[in-house]
Amino acid sequence: MSTAETWANDNLNSFKQRMRISTNDSDELANLTDMLIASYTSILRLVGVPDASDPEVKELIFERSRYTYNDALDEFKENYKQNIRDVFLANQRTDDVGETQ
Repeated sequence: MSTAETWANDNLNSFKQRMRISTNDSDELANLTDMLIASYTSILRLVGVPDASDPEVKELIFERSRYTYNDALDEFKENYKQNIRDVFLANQRTDDVGETQ
Protein backbone atom coordinates (compact mmCIF):
# COMPACT_ATOMS: atom_id res chain seq x y z
CA MET A 1 0.00 0.00 0.00
CA SER A 2 1.36 3.42 -0.93
CA THR A 3 1.85 6.27 1.51
CA ALA A 4 -1.06 8.11 -0.13
CA GLU A 5 -3.35 5.10 0.30
CA THR A 6 -2.32 4.67 3.93
CA TRP A 7 -2.90 8.37 4.62
CA ALA A 8 -6.29 8.29 2.90
CA ASN A 9 -7.42 5.23 4.85
CA ASP A 10 -6.20 6.75 8.12
CA ASN A 11 -8.03 10.03 7.47
CA LEU A 12 -11.21 8.80 5.77
CA ASN A 13 -13.35 9.00 8.91
CA SER A 14 -12.13 12.53 9.68
CA PHE A 15 -12.97 13.59 6.14
CA LYS A 16 -16.41 11.97 6.35
CA GLN A 17 -17.06 13.77 9.63
CA ARG A 18 -15.93 17.11 8.23
CA MET A 19 -18.15 16.65 5.18
CA ARG A 20 -21.03 15.30 7.27
CA ILE A 21 -21.11 12.12 5.21
CA SER A 22 -22.52 9.15 7.08
CA THR A 23 -22.59 6.49 4.38
CA ASN A 24 -20.95 3.12 4.85
CA ASP A 25 -21.60 2.06 1.25
CA SER A 26 -18.40 0.40 0.04
CA ASP A 27 -18.56 2.02 -3.40
CA GLU A 28 -18.96 5.50 -1.93
CA LEU A 29 -16.17 4.89 0.59
CA ALA A 30 -13.90 3.72 -2.23
CA ASN A 31 -14.80 6.90 -4.15
CA LEU A 32 -13.98 9.11 -1.14
CA THR A 33 -10.72 7.25 -0.59
CA ASP A 34 -9.74 7.76 -4.24
CA MET A 35 -10.46 11.49 -3.87
CA LEU A 36 -8.24 11.66 -0.79
CA ILE A 37 -5.43 9.73 -2.51
CA ALA A 38 -5.49 12.03 -5.55
CA SER A 39 -5.66 15.13 -3.36
CA TYR A 40 -2.83 13.91 -1.12
CA THR A 41 -0.60 13.35 -4.13
CA SER A 42 -1.54 16.64 -5.79
CA ILE A 43 -1.17 18.83 -2.71
CA LEU A 44 2.16 17.36 -1.61
CA ARG A 45 3.54 17.95 -5.10
CA LEU A 46 2.03 21.44 -5.26
CA VAL A 47 3.41 22.69 -1.95
CA GLY A 48 6.67 20.75 -2.07
CA VAL A 49 6.42 18.71 1.12
CA PRO A 50 7.22 15.02 1.69
CA ASP A 51 4.17 14.22 3.85
CA ALA A 52 0.97 15.62 5.32
CA SER A 53 2.12 16.03 8.91
CA ASP A 54 1.52 19.81 8.77
CA PRO A 55 -2.12 20.60 9.71
CA GLU A 56 -2.29 23.20 6.93
CA VAL A 57 -1.32 20.55 4.38
CA LYS A 58 -4.00 18.23 5.73
CA GLU A 59 -6.56 21.01 5.44
CA LEU A 60 -5.58 21.67 1.82
CA ILE A 61 -5.95 17.95 1.06
CA PHE A 62 -9.40 17.91 2.63
CA GLU A 63 -10.44 21.10 0.83
CA ARG A 64 -9.24 19.80 -2.55
CA SER A 65 -11.16 16.59 -1.88
CA ARG A 66 -14.25 18.61 -0.96
CA TYR A 67 -14.03 20.52 -4.22
CA THR A 68 -13.66 17.23 -6.08
CA TYR A 69 -16.66 15.77 -4.24
CA ASN A 70 -18.74 18.79 -5.26
CA ASP A 71 -17.57 18.70 -8.90
CA ALA A 72 -15.81 22.04 -8.54
CA LEU A 73 -12.15 21.02 -8.72
CA ASP A 74 -11.51 23.60 -11.45
CA GLU A 75 -12.13 26.32 -8.85
CA PHE A 76 -9.86 24.95 -6.11
CA LYS A 77 -6.49 26.43 -7.13
CA GLU A 78 -7.93 29.88 -7.71
CA ASN A 79 -9.81 29.93 -4.40
CA TYR A 80 -6.89 28.52 -2.41
CA LYS A 81 -3.94 30.08 -4.22
CA GLN A 82 -2.93 32.21 -1.22
CA ASN A 83 -3.09 29.22 1.16
CA ILE A 84 -1.12 27.09 -1.30
CA ARG A 85 1.49 29.83 -1.69
CA ASP A 86 1.79 30.32 2.07
CA VAL A 87 2.27 26.62 2.76
CA PHE A 88 4.73 26.33 -0.13
CA LEU A 89 6.82 29.24 1.15
CA ALA A 90 6.71 28.04 4.77
CA ASN A 91 8.09 24.66 3.76
CA GLN A 92 10.97 25.75 1.56
CA ARG A 93 14.40 24.65 2.61
CA THR A 94 16.44 27.30 4.35
CA ASP A 95 19.80 25.47 4.40
CA ASP A 96 21.59 28.33 2.67
CA VAL A 97 20.30 31.01 5.05
CA GLY A 98 23.23 32.73 6.68
CA GLU A 99 25.82 31.43 4.24
CA THR A 100 28.22 33.94 2.78
CA GLN A 101 29.31 34.03 -0.80
